[in-house]
Amino acid sequence: RTPRTRSSSGVGLRSALPDKCLVIQGKQEPLCSHGDPRYNRSIIIKAGVQVQDLVHEIHTTELRSFRGCRRRWHWSFGLDLQPAKTQSVFEFGIAYHVGMEAMYNPDTWGAPRQLIAQFAEAAFYDEAQRQKKAFYALEDRGLGDEEERDYDEQIKLGRGMINWYVMNHVPLKEFVPVYVEQTFQVLITDPDGNQLYCKCNKCWQKYQNSLLIQHKEGLETIVVRSGWKGLPVVFEGRVDAIVRDAKGDYWIVDWKTTIRMMNEDSDVILELDDQVAGYVWALRVALGLNIRGFRYIELKKGFPQPPTKNKVVRLGRSFSISKNQDTDVQTFVQTVKQRDNGAYEAGLYDEYIDWLRQEGPVFLNDHKVYKREAQLRNFGIHLWMQAVEMLSPDLFLYPSPGRFSCGFCAYREPCLDKDQGGDYEYALATSFERKPRYYSL
Repeated sequence: RTPRTRSSSGVGLRSALPDKCLVIQGKQEPLCSHGDPRYNRSIIIKAGVQVQDLVHEIHTTELRSFRGCRRRWHWSFGLDLQPAKTQSVFEFGIAYHVGMEAMYNPDTWGAPRQLIAQFAEAAFYDEAQRQKKAFYALEDRGLGDEEERDYDEQIKLGRGMINWYVMNHVPLKEFVPVYVEQTFQVLITDPDGNQLYCKCNKCWQKYQNSLLIQHKEGLETIVVRSGWKGLPVVFEGRVDAIVRDAKGDYWIVDWKTTIRMMNEDSDVILELDDQVAGYVWALRVALGLNIRGFRYIELKKGFPQPPTKNKVVRLGRSFSISKNQDTDVQTFVQTVKQRDNGAYEAGLYDEYIDWLRQEGPVFLNDHKVYKREAQLRNFGIHLWMQAVEMLSPDLFLYPSPGRFSCGFCAYREPCLDKDQGGDYEYALATSFERKPRYYSL
């Protein structure tokens, strides 16, 4: 499926991207490609990188791992050792992301809310079914009764969350999506603009493989490793969506589902978040897009439900006022007005309604984060500094023990074995499997 060459607003590639940027997908494609997002995987990349695979990618997750513990980082990213885990029937977060992609599809953005909800729910359900079939094929068995019930509950939850969000909160008039689920790559340079290269074993093997392909195609190329300058190092990431507001400014949108919403100091947390800074830096500073800021949409893993009906009338009220209910003001008031209007008019629910307004469950937070130019410049410098350290052949690899970080670390057992002089390699060989990170698949 070939994406369209112009957006619905008539903004093509040249007007949206500066000349120093290009899109690698066999040919130049517009910023505002409007195809099905699941087929819309073009790569925005700074000019100078000719083949997207012939680079050394650094992601936010790797930066965090490196800063947290070098030993863990080396095992996880250097050796590609990932904890062996049982195949799950259903990854809720992945399916929900697919649903959100369909929801933010520019082709259907102006449709009635009910129709957008149907598209998104269908995409979510189709992805869940795909995962279920993959589980069947891998495990060679069906689901047990408990697994089937859990699967059905997760489907009901996801569809309910999507429908509630679309019908009540999707900002159809506030902005227009221009593309969704897109990967970017930006060259990492020093403060003087000199490109950083990597000569690690992985990059050398990747380069040799490319030469082998060229050789099969009749192109003779001989390169001695000592004279090889290495592969370009890039900062890579994937944005959930980029939207354009009424003023023509662009926003990066990132959505997360969570069981526990952020605390009141969430703005400070997001201000310090390196993914927020990194994505804005990549698209605004390095690629020259008019990115105004970052919108972090936090969605509770749940949606407002009507209050529970009491088995008997209690203190004149037919409905529960328990503070453990997943409900909100709008849903609660609508229910009691329709089904217990006498008690509502008598004010028997007023205290609980006030509590819902001030302290009740929060199902959605839409955080807006702005970044100053100085912050973005500093991020670029700090990114280069970290990359230089990570790629150094003389890097010291040592653990960073901590009361909280080690308690939840997947590499705790082999780490303890190594410090105690035990056979840590056996633990790595039996409890971990060598496979590339998710973004390399």
